[in-house]
This record gives sequence, C-alpha cells and structure tokens, in this order.
Amino acid sequence: MDPLDFLQSLGGVARTGTLLEAGYSERTISRLAQRVEKPRKGLLAMRGCNPLYLFALKENGLLTCGSAAEEYGLWIKQPPARRHLACLHSRTSHFVPHRTLRFPPHPRLPIASVEDSVIHALGCLPLHDAVAMAESAIRLGFLEYQTLADVLTGSTHARARKALAQVITDRARQAHSQPEIEARLLFMAQGWEVETQVDLPGGGRADFRIERRIPIEIDGFKYHGDRAAFVLDRDRMNRGLLAGQPTLRYPPEAVWHDQGRIIREISRLLEIWPEFLP
Repeated sequence: MDPLDFLQSLGGVARTGTLLEAGYSERTISRLAQRVEKPRKGLLAMRGCNPLYLFALKENGLLTCGSAAEEYGLWIKQPPARRHLACLHSRTSHFVPHRTLRFPPHPRLPIASVEDSVIHALGCLPLHDAVAMAESAIRLGFLEYQTLADVLTGSTHARARKALAQVITDRARQAHSQPEIEARLLFMAQGWEVETQVDLPGGGRADFRIERRIPIEIDGFKYHGDRAAFVLDRDRMNRGLLAGQPTLRYPPEAVWHDQGRIIREISRLLEIWPEFLP
C-alpha cells in the first residue's frame, strides 16, 4: 500500500514507529515526511487528519472513557468536552487522565481497548453515560458483563460497581439507545417499578411499563423515522388504548432536557388512570 494511503487509513496521523512496524523503510518514511506535516518529532500528520487521534498522539496517550465511545460505536449522550486519555506521564492539565490499562489497546490507532474504555467510563462519567457505554458494549458483543465484574473489585471501584449494577444483561430487556437508558434510570430514581421491553395486551411492545400500568415509549428517529414505522406505531397505540392501556411517548430531547415534565405527566396519569390487569 502506498504509504500516504496507509497513513490515511490510520486517520491521517501516526508515529513513524507505527509505519516502521508496518514494514515501511526509513527511506520511504522520510519521503512521506516531505509530503505531510510534522506536528512534533516522530509524528506525521496529513491536513484534515482525525483531531482526536492527533491530540492523543501529541500527548503520548490513548483515547479512552467517553472520548473513545464514538470510536467503538458505543452510546453516549455527548462526548466530554475535556478529552479523556489513558497515559502514564504527569502532563495532564488540559485533559482527564486515566492511569491504568488492563487490556491491549488498539494495535495501530491511539485508542485504549473497549474493555478499558468502558471500565474507565464506569468509574468516571455521569451515571447515564457510564451505563449506556457498558450496556451498549455488551449488547454489541464487544465484551462480557463478567469481564467487567471481575476487574471492578475492591473499595477503589465502588462507584464503578454501582454503575455496573444498573446494566441490564438480558438482551431481550436491554435498551436500544442512550435515551432509553437515561429514561430508565430516571424512572427508577422515582422509586417506581420499571419493566423494560414489555409485550402489551393487544399486541406490540413498549420500551417501558411503569408500575405495571403505564407504557412509555422513547421515540428515536432511528426506529420511527419512516412512514411504515409511523403507521405501525399509531396502529399499536390505538390497539393499546382499546385494550385499556394508554401509552405516553417522548422524544430523546424531552429525556435530555425536560425530565421534570416527564415525571409530572407520568405521576398524574398514575393518579387518574385505573389500575390494569397484568
């Protein structure tokens, strides 16, 4: 492969050592260096290279925690504004450091393993994002729950274990998105009985059922963004009403920015709607 194409495959930035390990000669690398930028000694970067990779390599660290979520396709509400790196050095004034690596990182990209990224997230991020990263990693088959549980022992990991305890491992009951996880944690914090991925009388399934009475749907565009899904959802909603179960529906934006309204509306419906048969 042309060395420039190889550099492009690495996000447009790499250490010269990475190219040497890939089999490129020092002469070839020297010629490549004349065609690209050199942000620091031993580092080659194309214009428009991946800014996260460039930052990690310049800081001699690996992207991890919330900064690695999107690299692995894991759920997160929003990547942290302050980047998270796994590193051993002490120059950490402008990023969040994570000092421990337990699993081999990506072989060529400056990213910690998915296992370490999730472990760091469980002990670091807000609960909704920590649970979302872990549950999505398990759902996607990147790691096992027990792998995390085996690592997170001892008093230093109390916060991470608390977050891990909120992760659902049963695939049939797992969330399908970060907003669903944030909603689930919100409902549980009210002390309500929360069922997930519930089959409803009259057909269909709801993301949640509160107190065995009120179905809740979190309407993400990914799952409801075409005409067929729109028609199916309305048909299911009508059948639910005919079977005696109204469904409250909320977009992700409400889960993120208007949680008070959601709680008020569910609480009100619990007050005025009669109990249902299981």
